[in-house]
Amino acid sequence: MTANAPATLIRDTLSVELFHVRNRHLIRAILNNLSEGISIADVTGNFIYTSPYSDWLFGASSEPIPPSEWHVAGIFRSDERTPYPIDEMPIWRALKGEEVRDVDMFVRNSNVPQGRHIRCHCIPLRDEQGQLVGGMALIKDMDKVRQSEEEKRRTEQRFQLLVETAREGIWSIDTESRTTYVNRFMAEMLGYTVEEMLGRPIFSFMDEEGRQLAARNIERRRQGVAEVMDFRFLRKDGSSIWTNMSTSPFVDEHGRYAGSLATIADVTARRNAEEQVRQLNAELERRIVERTAQLEFSNRELEAFAYSVAHDLRSPLRSIASFSDALTEDCADRLDEMGLDYLRRIRGGAQRMAELIDGILALSRVNRTVLVTSLCDLSILARIVAGQLQEQQPERKVRFTIQQGLVERGDPHLLRSVLENLLGNAWKFTRERPVAEIEFGTKEEQGVLTYFVRDNGAGFDMAYQDKLFGVFQRLHAQAEFEGNGVGLATVQRIIRRHGGRIWGRGQPGQGACFSFTLNEVPLPPGTAAITPGVPIPATRL
Repeated sequence: MTANAPATLIRDTLSVELFHVRNRHLIRAILNNLSEGISIADVTGNFIYTSPYSDWLFGASSEPIPPSEWHVAGIFRSDERTPYPIDEMPIWRALKGEEVRDVDMFVRNSNVPQGRHIRCHCIPLRDEQGQLVGGMALIKDMDKVRQSEEEKRRTEQRFQLLVETAREGIWSIDTESRTTYVNRFMAEMLGYTVEEMLGRPIFSFMDEEGRQLAARNIERRRQGVAEVMDFRFLRKDGSSIWTNMSTSPFVDEHGRYAGSLATIADVTARRNAEEQVRQLNAELERRIVERTAQLEFSNRELEAFAYSVAHDLRSPLRSIASFSDALTEDCADRLDEMGLDYLRRIRGGAQRMAELIDGILALSRVNRTVLVTSLCDLSILARIVAGQLQEQQPERKVRFTIQQGLVERGDPHLLRSVLENLLGNAWKFTRERPVAEIEFGTKEEQGVLTYFVRDNGAGFDMAYQDKLFGVFQRLHAQAEFEGNGVGLATVQRIIRRHGGRIWGRGQPGQGACFSFTLNEVPLPPGTAAITPGVPIPATRL
């Protein structure tokens, strides 16, 4: 129904039925229940009907007001101050044959002391012969509308204030990528005024690379995709500014793409800091590579020197040992007990020196040896080592517990050396036990498969654990337990070459447990670790 429908309906009804007495009650009921106030005046200006709602809107008394007293009805123009002239009132103009649409007025009188804004639409009424017989006014209450409009205006002002005082840029474009709105902060960020940016294509604020990227981004906006990204714009002076931009598309009432809106923050300082960090990291990596190369060269030189020295010491050491043996065989009858003791000490020292030289050479060979990997059955290697130890001292009571099925990728010769050292140490440090217990198996620590060699031997004080893997570092006296102090250092180097770690725990008199991992760190190409399967129950030797 159109805006004029109620007026048309009433006018037609009145022109036909107004004076039909039998329909008067029906017509009054219709008029009283319309959502607009209705007032009807005859051709002389006297009101012959006013709906209750119309009386309430005008603050009118029950008695109709004649035209001569309209000036006391308290009707003003919409400015709320200027009295409305009688001859300009919409109903008076309608009585002159003029249709008057949507006139805003203000009513204030004793019945409406606070005042009320109304809107009138007045039409002339004619009979079947076209003669003017009166006028009709349709009145709307505009207070709620004006309050709603005022609240909307205040909301828009608050939103505008929020947008304009935001410490982020706000930018919107239309379907042609032209700037439809920027706040002052965004304009200042790029060195422009708001007026200079409005209407300009967004592509004019970026370089060629940025334009290509922006074109792809806008196409995604057309597809309804919102994104957050870093983007580089050009300032008015030509300098670059890095921003973090959160963009979203918006649509019209038909759901069609209508443009994009973005909130933009200046992240130039962050990007510059990230670039500095990147450069520092690159410089640090370069220095690490250089330093690593220098250390590797120094280590190779030291290893070569140690190897050369150890090798060259063998010859004079052999001479010392040979002449000591000759003295023992040929001159023992001419030496007193002190001389023989000195001779025994010389031979013992030479033997000790030979063991140290062997240890240095073995340690040197660990890093010089090319790593040749294959699948190794560590369980079999452990049984072989245990068998050899038992053969050397068959009189000892030693119970070996070796977990079966421990298969790992690595160099079989080096891994056998690991087990020879660890099981050999366990064998050595349990010799005071009536029945020695030595176990080789696996456990899980922090989600990592860990191998271990455990014994019930002499153990060690954990206060000195930092010396366990040092070259020539020993926690027991030579007279108590023999050794050259190189075994665990050798084991550690082998484990490291296999991408693993090794550590030890113990208590004096309560035994020790050495644990190690393999292939935690990726090995060189062709030596990747293979995860062992479910362990098979252990066997005893």
